[in-house]
Amino acid sequence: MRIAFLCTSGLDYPSPRGRWLPLARRLAREGHEPHLLMLHPTFDRLKVRQFAHDGVHCAYVGQMHVYGLPGERRHFSALELASVSLQGALALALATVRLRPAAIHVAKPQPINGLAGILAARNGTALYVDCDDYEAEANRFGGAWQRRVVAWWEDRLPQMARGVSVNTHFLYDRLRCLGAPEQRLRYVPNGIDLERQTPPDARQVAALRTALGLTHHPTVVYLGAISAVAHGVRLLIDAFAMLGKHLPTARLVIIGDGDDRPALMAYARARGLERTIIWAGRIPPETALTWLAVGDCSVDPVEETPAAAARSPLKIVESMAAGVPVVTGDVGDRREMLGDTAGLIVSPGNARALADGITTLLTDPTYRAQLAQGARLRTEAYNWNRLACVWQTLYQIGASSL
Repeated sequence: MRIAFLCTSGLDYPSPRGRWLPLARRLAREGHEPHLLMLHPTFDRLKVRQFAHDGVHCAYVGQMHVYGLPGERRHFSALELASVSLQGALALALATVRLRPAAIHVAKPQPINGLAGILAARNGTALYVDCDDYEAEANRFGGAWQRRVVAWWEDRLPQMARGVSVNTHFLYDRLRCLGAPEQRLRYVPNGIDLERQTPPDARQVAALRTALGLTHHPTVVYLGAISAVAHGVRLLIDAFAMLGKHLPTARLVIIGDGDDRPALMAYARARGLERTIIWAGRIPPETALTWLAVGDCSVDPVEETPAAAARSPLKIVESMAAGVPVVTGDVGDRREMLGDTAGLIVSPGNARALADGITTLLTDPTYRAQLAQGARLRTEAYNWNRLACVWQTLYQIGASSL
């Protein structure tokens, strides 16, 4: 079956890279013909716009709704945004119509790809939607009207679809409350491709620790967006300031980029952490497990918000695959993801609790080793080979279920 995934971002972003691409690779192995149709943050500078990736047809067809990668982004004015968004929607729709797919899967219920999906499905093509975030709560908007537009699409588009995939129980329950029948919903958390992302090489990890000056330092790793709003990096900085009073040799490696990075670096300096935090910046995605393995533990700092409850953190799954225990807050599916064997669950939004959890792992090597082993074993539950089997059942939903 030919399937078109309509994405409003490209492979430099977590969801296309960590969710839809590995899923599409598995679908290709099962005999399907998946196509990722994407928008790019610097479409005008692209030299290669179409390519194949392990049986997946990938194509960039238009400009994303922001210009530039996180940390270097320029936001469009209201008029520019309207024009770019409409052009992006039409480009996605036209590319989809040319493919003549049997199924259209809108990857995130947003206005641009949502409109494209509806336009391309007017000939009767089956329309599906993937919800992997709480868009109206998790994004930063230039005005209240933008939030209202996104919220309308997020609430309405899944009700127009033949089937809906979600990555958290929070989103599953939210859509049920909005009236989506359970038989049209599939719970598919974020996963990992264990055939491509193998356990990190110990020699490479040791070399990286040496290069970063971490040989004699207990180390914590954060991998993700550098955001003060959606990803709790400020909370992590506060926790590390508390932790440092008792473990002055501990180091924090922050990997990633984002619009809030300069402000958060200044905040860390004000807390006296300029020599304690290593800001590693953006890394090649294929090296993520090696970077995570640099840490004695990893951390997913989180506030208790609807946006956090709606998120299935890829960083947790990747950390488990690297054999690194995780410290995170008790929000959404995180307790279920870690179980009792792969990390520590602490009170969300509480810097003291986060610091205490990190301290527990850094100072107890026996317990840490037990959790590291449990993390490796637990990863199998989030293998994309297994999750794709659930995902495929979505396409078996007949028209009678509408």
